[in-house]
Amino acid sequence: MNQIELTLLPSTLVDLAQLVSWEKQAEVEEFILPNTYQQHVDMMAQDNFLYLSIFQSDRLVGFLILAIEAGGGIEFRRIVIGHRGQGLGQLAIQAMEYYCLEHFACQRIWLDVFDFNERGQHIYRKLGYQEFKRCQHGEHQLLFFEKHF
Repeated sequence: MNQIELTLLPSTLVDLAQLVSWEKQAEVEEFILPNTYQQHVDMMAQDNFLYLSIFQSDRLVGFLILAIEAGGGIEFRRIVIGHRGQGLGQLAIQAMEYYCLEHFACQRIWLDVFDFNERGQHIYRKLGYQEFKRCQHGEHQLLFFEKHF
């Protein structure tokens, strides 16, 4: 069986149009609060945000957005995969963890996920993330997960 290899590279402004397009897909949009192209450009320009493009071979397959915190923490803000159901998201999260350890010597990665995103919760738990808090967000709950390194 072929091992799928992913490469993470800092995103470019050219990549952002694809991210915005993927965020608007119905199966993605229900799980996130999508941003406009300009909102992404503005966030990308900030020093504490890191946009990573996910490549399989030379093909762009997704994005990760991270917020770098003082003290060795990283907020895993978003993952968007262009074509779901191939296991790329899980592999991309593992690649992101390695990237964060290598580039930032991070001690903790945390994220939030809506209560109705059972698939996301399953993947995060499978990868060793543990729930540490819940809070109300509109009519849904946000579940907060973390992983220490």
